[in-house]
Amino acid sequence: MLALMAKLATELSVDDVLGADGVIQQYIPGFQPRSSQLAMAQLIERAIGDKQNHVIEASTGIGKSFAYLVPAFLSKRKVLISTGTKNLQDQLFNKDIPLINKTIVSGKQLALLKGRSNYCCPHRVDKYRQQRRFQSRQMAVVFDALARWSETTSSGDIAEFSDIPENDSLWFYATSNSDNCLGSDCPDYDRCFVAKARRKAQEADVVVINHHLFFSDQSLREDGFGELLPDVDVLIFDEAHQLPDIASNFYGRSLTMRQFDMLLKDIVDAQVAEAPDSKQLQDLTRDSQKTLADFRLALGRFNNRGEWKHIEHAPAIKQVLEQLEQTMQALTADLDKIKSRGKELASCASRLDQLGQTLQEFLDPQAPDVNWYEWNERSFRLMISPVDISGQFRRQLDSNPYQSVIFTSATLSSNQSYAYFTRRLGLDEIECNRFTSPFDYPNQAMLYLPAQMPDPSAADFVQRFVEQCCQLINATGGNAFILFTSYRMLGLVAGMLRKRLKNKLFVQGEHQRSELLKDYMQTPHAVLLGTSSFWEGVDVKGDKLKLVIIDKLPFRSPGDPVYKRRLQYVAEQGGNAFTDVQVPEATISLRQGVGRLIRDIHDRGIVMIADSRLQNKPYGKSMLDSLPDMQISHQLDQALTYAAQI
Repeated sequence: MLALMAKLATELSVDDVLGADGVIQQYIPGFQPRSSQLAMAQLIERAIGDKQNHVIEASTGIGKSFAYLVPAFLSKRKVLISTGTKNLQDQLFNKDIPLINKTIVSGKQLALLKGRSNYCCPHRVDKYRQQRRFQSRQMAVVFDALARWSETTSSGDIAEFSDIPENDSLWFYATSNSDNCLGSDCPDYDRCFVAKARRKAQEADVVVINHHLFFSDQSLREDGFGELLPDVDVLIFDEAHQLPDIASNFYGRSLTMRQFDMLLKDIVDAQVAEAPDSKQLQDLTRDSQKTLADFRLALGRFNNRGEWKHIEHAPAIKQVLEQLEQTMQALTADLDKIKSRGKELASCASRLDQLGQTLQEFLDPQAPDVNWYEWNERSFRLMISPVDISGQFRRQLDSNPYQSVIFTSATLSSNQSYAYFTRRLGLDEIECNRFTSPFDYPNQAMLYLPAQMPDPSAADFVQRFVEQCCQLINATGGNAFILFTSYRMLGLVAGMLRKRLKNKLFVQGEHQRSELLKDYMQTPHAVLLGTSSFWEGVDVKGDKLKLVIIDKLPFRSPGDPVYKRRLQYVAEQGGNAFTDVQVPEATISLRQGVGRLIRDIHDRGIVMIADSRLQNKPYGKSMLDSLPDMQISHQLDQALTYAAQI
């Protein structure tokens, strides 16, 4: 062991670090080498050395983060690691990476890089601190504290300033985005935290980002600010199963009420600062705000989401759309007269022009993409979404000098096939590998599929489902997740359970997701009810989670305009939309939900899936075969006995 620890990082192999008597055992007491983890690390080590691409499914419990971090750190390559969310990004950078860096004494330079809106903007902070146009004295006091923090922080990462929640409207005054950032023309560019973060990333050996930043980088290269991401040799996507949907959002274009509102605020601020004599511009912004509100009200007469072509000829829509175009033209004409008087006015004029161009694209009846709308009580958005993103994603990869690209996640396959994932991203002929979990599922978990449950569409399904839930929760004493495919079902069941259970219930929508999970962890015998965001990315170990209940198979609604068009596209290409898209997608989501239960070799628990289609539909067998090899029961008394013993 001493001889191993004396080796330089360049002399170590993944076997020396993760194998039997590896050096990592000196830093993690009780660390047990896992053959699947080592095999995965060896594969990635070879892939980096041979400049190959791989898709790797690493089942829960393997420790995939270490399996890709160790070979990445041992290589002499520059590495970019992209994670699914900012929370995972922070965890990787602040917990896992420092440990690996210390373990192998690599001395590599590290960098964490987030999107622009995650960094404090000194220019906007100074501007709004001077204007003092806050809605309350309390807002002004908090903003003063934020301004003082901005002068002492080294990173400018807004996650450091916990006095303001991440989604608080006050951040509008303290951060910039791709629309309102002045780039290198900013008078405070030398203090820009985004520029500093980018410079650090350029110099680093290992850079950690998230998927949203990866896809937004393409547009950032064209907005005058320059790219955020450095050129690297190796690209590793963790939580890669999220890539297709995130890519679809970023390859599209959007117009949102928020975009308009923020632009109108910035126009008024720029006019006050750079053209105070042009007060008629403020009248036009007020007219624009009214028109936007009227447009949202007009959309409110229709379904809250749908294809634009189904409503574009409605008289109310045509009338308000004409008003919106006229208002934008008037605003453009006034801005054009004074945009030369300041950089912020010029920036606002450019943004308004871009919004106008996107609106015209959206209204183009010959557009090959899916043009759709969505509204809620306070806002709306108009979206242009591509049907097939495989070509764009492939071009984005090919336009960068990557020597090796690794895609990894716990759930990439459906019925032992990776075709659904690789086809959506255009990953032709890429090698796919799977490493199985070290967990002893037959002895650690039971899958309960209740016999004689009614079809999920039946009138008595909710009542029967609640009865099953109550009995299982009483048997385990709580410590349960109930995962739903819709908010409607969640609301119905939550109301019924509150009348029948003594356990404390935590219901998604009543508090922020992070607060719900924190309170659940601190409450004995708690029950958490959640929808899609709780099906993945939640890691609860030990006795705090003994029971996972799933109401229905997670088939996506075919009424979603983009999804509906994608299904049509697959059929037009000669495929079967149900077997080629809907079943694989639902299977991967189901695997994510079931995967919440067993997170450690000592965990034990029970999963109930109440959807009878899993047992009586032809596709049910393939979905069951894709789940971990748990013991299966169809009898409630057996399930209750098992639940009482865990």
